[in-house]
Amino acid sequence: MYLSDEVIYVCLLLVSIPIGFLFKNSRHANFKAYSSTLIGFIFALIVCRWDVLHSLVTTSVTCLILAGVTARYVHIATFVWCFSYLLYFRTTDLFSIRLPVAHSNAIQLMLTLKLVGIAFEWHDSYTRLKAIRAQPKTDESEKLHLQDMYLSVKPSTIRVFQYAYCYIGLLTGPYYRYRTYHDWLEMKHGVHIHGLTFMRKRAIFGSIYILAYLLLSALVSFNDALDDKFYTNPLWYRLLYMPLVFTLFRCRFYSAWLLAECMCMSAGFGAYPLASKPKPGQGPTDLVALKHAYEQAPNTIAYDFETIHNIDEWKCESAFTVKEVLRYWNMSVQYWMATCVYKRIKWRHIAHPTTMFVSAYWHGIHLGYYMGMVSTTPSILAENAMEAGVRRRIPANSRLIRVYDMCSWFFRTRMFDYMSIGFILKHFYYTWKYWKSVYFIGHTVTLILYLIGLIAIQIRPRGKRKEIVNKDLGVGVQPKASEEQYQRLENKHKKEL
Repeated sequence: MYLSDEVIYVCLLLVSIPIGFLFKNSRHANFKAYSSTLIGFIFALIVCRWDVLHSLVTTSVTCLILAGVTARYVHIATFVWCFSYLLYFRTTDLFSIRLPVAHSNAIQLMLTLKLVGIAFEWHDSYTRLKAIRAQPKTDESEKLHLQDMYLSVKPSTIRVFQYAYCYIGLLTGPYYRYRTYHDWLEMKHGVHIHGLTFMRKRAIFGSIYILAYLLLSALVSFNDALDDKFYTNPLWYRLLYMPLVFTLFRCRFYSAWLLAECMCMSAGFGAYPLASKPKPGQGPTDLVALKHAYEQAPNTIAYDFETIHNIDEWKCESAFTVKEVLRYWNMSVQYWMATCVYKRIKWRHIAHPTTMFVSAYWHGIHLGYYMGMVSTTPSILAENAMEAGVRRRIPANSRLIRVYDMCSWFFRTRMFDYMSIGFILKHFYYTWKYWKSVYFIGHTVTLILYLIGLIAIQIRPRGKRKEIVNKDLGVGVQPKASEEQYQRLENKHKKEL
């Protein structure tokens, strides 16, 4: 019986969940490191077959860079190498080598983030150590010592390889730092981490998304708009196709990411004391609280899995603006973009476009990705113009505020339907052809709203005019912790009182 790649992919994610329980209570770092790497490499072989050689080459050369390049420049060398190889990986057909199988792309994407990320962590550890040696003993030096204790890394070559092929997050993410992996290996009190409590809700919603994906798959396909016959359908159907196919697109990612989160939870991966206020991708943010928590009895520590929380689907569905959605979609990758790209650029005026370009490049070299990604900018500018020119003129207690917000939500959802076509059809020709068939409705409405916003700003009394906030485009912004985490912190505080 032949199994499609999609079925194999889902089966591997499902199998990963019970496997995690074998690691959660283990206190042996080497057992977890070698076993999780072996499982991950087997998964990579199943998904990629001979194309696993690409990931081996990427990892091996990165290990040589980490071993041979000074920590001062290792992050630059690794970034250039990994992203250059990513270009070759996607253009092997130009060198008379067949393109890698589709699902190997996901592994290569996550591998690129992890290997570049570990180089940045190593560089930051080196910079931090220099600062500690140069400073006298002050409050600032104490803060640096805490960062050195809980954030610094200096992995061996074998640990880099193990981190790269750890089965957790290998196929779908979430992205996690090497320090998070290191803390998992060294975790001695996994028996006190109740991952099932966190898994239950994610597993229920994951099942719903899988069911919705299967039902929608019977109605629409990602390939429908590639067929010329599709364009013989009436305009209303072509417009309806956008929300249907983007819902299918979201359900696929939601289900994969929620299963991936369950995989982490079953293994106790990414669990940190709640008091340390972990954030997606980053991990603990309150290192003083982290230190105090680890000084307590292990069975009294309240844990949290926010570090591996990759998608806040409720926020994505209910957010009123495009900018807000970007902050809650694929949050661990947002953290990587913020930390490894946006914050490293000294010139603020090019930080956003550079981060946006790197994000689009990382997703793929198809022009459709760039068309969809670039379209977010005018959408956000239109939202900002309408906010400054229209919404701020409505009294705070007026019902019109709610009407405005609902209209804003409708615009945002339809714009994501429209922009998703670039990510789904990928190629410039097909994306342009589809957008043309619906008369570029997304761009047209965006332009109209932007002009309305500008006019509304100009007709206000001069003393009451407010500038359009167009600096924050939602790209390169580090994700926030979820409302659930704040609720757990509040409940914990009330119990302590």
